[in-house]
Amino acid sequence: MALRRLLMALALIASSTTAMALDKKKFCMYDPVGANGPAMTFFSDLKPKAIAWGLDIELQAYTDEKVASNDFKAGMCDVVFLTAILSRAYVPFGGTLDAIGGIVSEDGLNRVLKAITNPKAGALLTNGNYEVVGSLPVGSVYLFVNDRSIDSVPDFSGKKISVLNEDPQSLKFANMAGASPVGTSLATFSGQFNNGNIDILPMVALGYNVFELYHGLGDKGGIIDEKLLYGMMQMISHKDRFGPDFGQQMREYVLSRLPDIHKMVEDAEAEIPAKYWIKTDPETKAAIQKFKRDIRLSLRDEGVHDKKALKLLWKIRCSVDPSRAECAAPE
Repeated sequence: MALRRLLMALALIASSTTAMALDKKKFCMYDPVGANGPAMTFFSDLKPKAIAWGLDIELQAYTDEKVASNDFKAGMCDVVFLTAILSRAYVPFGGTLDAIGGIVSEDGLNRVLKAITNPKAGALLTNGNYEVVGSLPVGSVYLFVNDRSIDSVPDFSGKKISVLNEDPQSLKFANMAGASPVGTSLATFSGQFNNGNIDILPMVALGYNVFELYHGLGDKGGIIDEKLLYGMMQMISHKDRFGPDFGQQMREYVLSRLPDIHKMVEDAEAEIPAKYWIKTDPETKAAIQKFKRDIRLSLRDEGVHDKKALKLLWKIRCSVDPSRAECAAPE
């Protein structure tokens, strides 16, 4: 009995010492659903995982990513989880990974994530005291339209398109297509689309159920089956608040979860009724691909997109499919 009590006491001392040694860190996580949403659920295993790194992580859910970004900028968060749209201001390289037409296949996506997880890529993912410690794909972005007749580049002219959080890509899309940009936020875009105030909504398949976009699609709408881009979420850290290995540890952790990410996206796309998918012919696909490239290069020339990131994406597209016309000359 005495030996048992001694062992219990030693165990308590050890656990207490371990707890005291852990460095408390706060992760401000954008999740549109809140504490029980998909992002918070996905990262539920991060807290026990981080104990081995000497960290005691608190995950705090934010339903407004601008508030999360502002709290991070003010130093109230050690790490923030945001869409690439808002993360671009912190680390342009990471924010360019969702460049329109930059990643065009799951194979290419896998190669991009493996490339940025290489320890040699760490410098590209750092901007001053900000570091991309995780890039999480959330699936292909498609064009949701409230009328199936909007199915080609000429049809975009004169239509109202959602521009989420002043996204320069969507704004450029609208301007080059002759469409009317409608400013939206993650709190308002679904209502705008579902109420008919927006004709064209760029959105990932996950948004179909999360934001109840079937209301906006109704009986006349559909989803153009051409991938616009791969939506990316980014984890950004205040680099000086962590040890030198933290960024690499986090990126390797996210990469290890890639099969789970793909499953989540596949399930979301499978939930969309087949009747909503608008099939495009080869000519229309080619026209949309050229349109995407024109947008991408225009934003490169304006300094919105990071040139090194675009070059990486071009190399990977051409390593997957060397027959692509663009492979004759680098971006």
